[in-house]
Amino acid sequence: MSTNLDDNLRSVFAGIADILIPAAEGMPAATEVGVHETLVDRILGLRPDLREAFMRGLKASEGKDPKSAAEHLNSSDAAALGAIGLVASAGYYMTPRVRELIGYPGQESRAEADPDATPEYVANGMLQQVIDRGAMFKPTPR
Repeated sequence: MSTNLDDNLRSVFAGIADILIPAAEGMPAATEVGVHETLVDRILGLRPDLREAFMRGLKASEGKDPKSAAEHLNSSDAAALGAIGLVASAGYYMTPRVRELIGYPGQESRAEADPDATPEYVANGMLQQVIDRGAMFKPTPR
């Protein structure tokens, strides 16, 4: 899905994304993993509700240096800066490089639990003391 971002707006997004997610402590900056390229299109395709505020923020930031643009949006249109930040961070954490650096392999399928199996915490004797003690009941005062 196309976002209709021209090269100028992609450049504005790239600059603000790098202010919000700079390279630090071994982690790459947002543009180093390509959030301003195809990832922005993918995120906005998945979250069309962000598009209006995202585009509003980019258009308001045209012609400004990225730091000034982010500061201006923070004080004048926090929703737009929030949308830009959400798109940037979502794209950032979707990249294989970032997921590898933070040790997150992504979602993995797990075998379904057997509802008839005895839970491990019962089978290993962890609850035996409670079972041996028996039920305890104290009525609440009226």
